[in-house]
Amino acid sequence: MANKKNEFEKGFSALRNIAFLKNGTVEVSDVLRAFGNAAMNDEEISRIYDFMASENIALADYEPEESESVSMNDLAAETWGGADSEADQKLLDFYEEDLSGIAPLSREEEAHLTRDLLGEEAAARQAAAERLTEGNLRWVMQIARDYAGRGLSLSDLIQEGNLALWESIIRFDGGAELAEILEKDIRSALKALLKEEGAYERTETQLVNLSNRILDTVKEMEEELGGPVTAEQISERIGIPASRVDEVLRQSAKAMKNVES
Repeated sequence: MANKKNEFEKGFSALRNIAFLKNGTVEVSDVLRAFGNAAMNDEEISRIYDFMASENIALADYEPEESESVSMNDLAAETWGGADSEADQKLLDFYEEDLSGIAPLSREEEAHLTRDLLGEEAAARQAAAERLTEGNLRWVMQIARDYAGRGLSLSDLIQEGNLALWESIIRFDGGAELAEILEKDIRSALKALLKEEGAYERTETQLVNLSNRILDTVKEMEEELGGPVTAEQISERIGIPASRVDEVLRQSAKAMKNVES
């Protein structure tokens, strides 16, 4: 029990540091990373929410329904997105199975490896770079899933992310937190790849079309039912996940607010 408490205290400390670096707003992947991607029960998740509230840490782009209990797995699924195709999903399953044989990095090991990475011994630097790369492959997969469905296969995204991870590690000079640098470099590489392939332009059109379809459905269903409809009801009507419907509706509301102001 004491060990579990200590692990949570370390997680809280890591989350506090991440929030400081990100000006008080973190993503779900940051929360999961701070706690070692460990499975948690409802009580433990509630403790994390309470801690974030006490520290004024915001969770980016997520607004849970007050009446519902949202699990960390649900949050991760919404934040990381899904596969772009059945083939991508099979790849994802295979990749997760393959990574299951790699021991995750503890915070202590990561700190030790970072010191070796910045040391003068060439062999130690090489070994540290290789282990840091291996230990962060799961994280690359999680980040790559943020960009799934934007016109490139998950395989291409993961491959590009892995390359960016290695290059970022061997360039690391200790000028900032390693995790912060790695995430910035991986996301930059994926965005550059998407831009190069013209995927952003295609996605923008797709998002506009999806938004129009959802808003038309909302208007239609409200007329039929004589009142407001939920994301779940819209989801059932048009066959799109409720989380996606909710996201599009929030984005549309924000856009309208910006126009009005």
